[in-house]
Amino acid sequence: MTTIAGLYICTLLSTAMIAAGFYGAGMINQTFGLVVFGLAWMAGQHKWIWIASLGLGVMTLAAVIGLLYHLPAPLMIGGFLCAFIAWDLSDFNSRVKLASKDDDHGRLTQLHILRLGMVIGVGFGVAVLTRYIRVRFNFEIAALLILAGVWGLSVLVGRLRRGE
Repeated sequence: MTTIAGLYICTLLSTAMIAAGFYGAGMINQTFGLVVFGLAWMAGQHKWIWIASLGLGVMTLAAVIGLLYHLPAPLMIGGFLCAFIAWDLSDFNSRVKLASKDDDHGRLTQLHILRLGMVIGVGFGVAVLTRYIRVRFNFEIAALLILAGVWGLSVLVGRLRRGE
């Protein structure tokens, strides 16, 4: 499977999972809006590079709203993860187009998919752990942990980008 096929499959899965969660709660208008947006997102994948970032933002917002309304967490988290993968693959495809003919595109793709799998695995593992482990923090500790998490992610992304 190529990264282009993965891009479209993840876009479809993200839209379907989040829309299914809203539909199951009887939110028909929101479901229709998500499906229309998902179709526009899929149609714009090969024309507009920015549509992937918009898609990630909209699907993240929809997943967060779904979680706030107590919609099925597996659908919301799975939809977000698929949107993240679609965004990443879109960015990767645009960078591979700029690579020289001498580069080993197969090896670049293989390494990228491996790294993406590791990030998704860690993210999914943390999401699963948060369903079973409950810890209470005061605001200052929570803010410090968020800042540490953002810093850690930025360091990880910087190292991964230098490695590619």
